[in-house]
Amino acid sequence: MEAKKELRKTFKTHREALGAGERELRSQKITSQALAFLAHFPEVQHIHLFLPIKKLYEINTVLLLQRLFDTGYQVYGSITDRAAHRLKTVRFSTNTFFREDPMGIPVPEQPEYANEELIDLVFVPLLGVDAEGNRIGYGLGFYDRFFPQLRKEVVKVGLSYFKPEGSLPKDAHDVPLNACVFPDGFVIFNQ
Repeated sequence: MEAKKELRKTFKTHREALGAGERELRSQKITSQALAFLAHFPEVQHIHLFLPIKKLYEINTVLLLQRLFDTGYQVYGSITDRAAHRLKTVRFSTNTFFREDPMGIPVPEQPEYANEELIDLVFVPLLGVDAEGNRIGYGLGFYDRFFPQLRKEVVKVGLSYFKPEGSLPKDAHDVPLNACVFPDGFVIFNQ
């Protein structure tokens, strides 16, 4: 637990140190790489996407959201139910207006709740990811609790400013990723 806490600090420092211009450039590259990744999965039509928490310097997935709409995908996101410690799935559309929730997460002003069973692929936020698909998130466990609600074959894809490398500590409840997209490409993990 302590090792993960220290890693979170390190990953946050590396992310912040990139600077705003470099983060935006990498976000643009990640958008292009995510679309290239999706070209390998023509059966995927329903995509769950996280939206960026600005104060945490997350990848600007608003760029990807627009491209997914332009390409004809059905796009979903989540509203955090902190009392129940879970994510509730909502549908996004080109007409969705967003506001920031208390955590700084953009959420629909008028949510249209949706069934998780529709989701084919989830783009997952992370702080770090290793060469085997183990991720370090923020430590709240929302995605680890979300994944079991989905169909078993749902593809879990991390989006990262940095290429996966090394090995990270993992707990029994941690759900590994199937793939990761980063600015210079993507990798599919052997599991």
